Amino acid sequence: MKGTETIINTILHSGLHTYKMKNSNAPLPQLIESRKQDAKHKKGAIAVTRSKEDLSTPQGVKGYAVTSRETLLEDARGLSHWTPNVYNYLEYSDYERRYIKGHTESNLQQINTFVVDIDTKQQPYTEILTAALDHSVGIPTLILETPKGYQVYFVLESPLFISNRNDFRGLRVAKRISENIRRSLAQVLQGVDLSCNDFGFFRVPNEDNVRWFSDRMTFTLHDLIAWSKRQDDDRGRGLFVVASNEGTSDATHAEWFQELLRARHVKGSKGQIGRDNVMYTLALACYSAGKGQETTLDLLDEYNSALHAPLRHSEVRKIVKSAYKGRFKGASQTYICELLEAWLPGKDIPVTTHTGGWHKFKKEREDRVRSHYNEWETDVLAYIQKEASIAQPLVWTTQRAICEAIGIPRSTFNEVIRKSKKIMSKIIGKGRGAQTGLTSVAVLIQCALEFNQTHRALYYEAIAAMTGEQGNDGALWELECQLKSLTNSAIELPTRMVQSASTYLYTWPT
Repeated sequence: MKGTETIINTILHSGLHTYKMKNSNAPLPQLIESRKQDAKHKKGAIAVTRSKEDLSTPQGVKGYAVTSRETLLEDARGLSHWTPNVYNYLEYSDYERRYIKGHTESNLQQINTFVVDIDTKQQPYTEILTAALDHSVGIPTLILETPKGYQVYFVLESPLFISNRNDFRGLRVAKRISENIRRSLAQVLQGVDLSCNDFGFFRVPNEDNVRWFSDRMTFTLHDLIAWSKRQDDDRGRGLFVVASNEGTSDATHAEWFQELLRARHVKGSKGQIGRDNVMYTLALACYSAGKGQETTLDLLDEYNSALHAPLRHSEVRKIVKSAYKGRFKGASQTYICELLEAWLPGKDIPVTTHTGGWHKFKKEREDRVRSHYNEWETDVLAYIQKEASIAQPLVWTTQRAICEAIGIPRSTFNEVIRKSKKIMSKIIGKGRGAQTGLTSVAVLIQCALEFNQTHRALYYEAIAAMTGEQGNDGALWELECQLKSLTNSAIELPTRMVQSASTYLYTWPT
């Protein structure tokens, strides 16, 4: 595994100063050169905290601002959370400079990464890797383990700089990409937090919690936008905010609002949107309708009291206060539909928009003469996943048999193989006797990780067996060093194997 410094540099890009402005430990020539380089790009600040509890104190977030990578690397071992996306500036809300403010979306300078929070360990991180490859944007840059789950980083190759021009269009596009990444993973993984703050606080990576890292696995904004548009096309939507479904600006008269207000069984659990999300959406609807903050608080306080499992009054007040900060113009259609699906299933409640213009909706596959390329690719990947195994990752058969099993025309099959970045093939022989070998990057990753985990387990057993022996302290120290090396290389090894897959396929150990 790369060191913490490499991981932090990969995520932050050039968002912070390299060295401290005062009292730096860097040699003077290095310091002068870095100042020259730093002057070429605007620098900002990130917020950090020392514990999770510091994120939600009565006075706000207890932490401090960091403006240089030198400070961050010096303090990293004592930190719990950070904002991996950089703000223009940060301030303190108290005279003692213990509580920070300014970490709002409108103050973002640059977006470096999209982070998905997974609140369960019911699936190992290896499943997250393959799920991201098969069902989302691709293999993530970083996966770190938290006390209750995992956090998955998808780092941009170059940062997206945020501007307030065009009503923060760049920020809105980034939020849609973030939402689509989370939704794509939520379809196949348990515990994905769909309501997580897109660009807030996340765990600080360190040598103890990183389970996967590859600085080669970064994403261009162009590719992410193209992928996100395909996700939106599948759901028949564009970028918009919803007000009401009855041709009026007062969203509180909408049917969805009244139905959610009558729901009494809302509670929520890990990976499921619950009471706070419902109340925040209702509060946003009241805000967009021009209701006063105290009026909204009275309404939601009454709603909360009627719930089977109510929140504390202080939590309700905090939700209303957050909704009235003006960061959002109204309730999101996405969250409205999600809430209705989660807590009022089976009810046909319309949620419409009044944004004007035409929207193109994609026909169902069975209604189209031709399937889309990505649908055929999915079919081929499903065939490989079904036929391949950890012991035999390469599926050998004839091209004719493959096409008949999938129901794909041979010309289309060859086109899919040629274009796909997820499927690998090899042909041996000519004519009727030719054999086609098929596999996928996902299968190779599964094999590589399984191989490494098996050998790592044997290594742990060897160390456990030797622990406690007398007179071999030097050997045990060497074993510990070798174990650290093995643990680090085991994280990078699957990437190297996949990247040299043509060799790896035919040297797989039997």
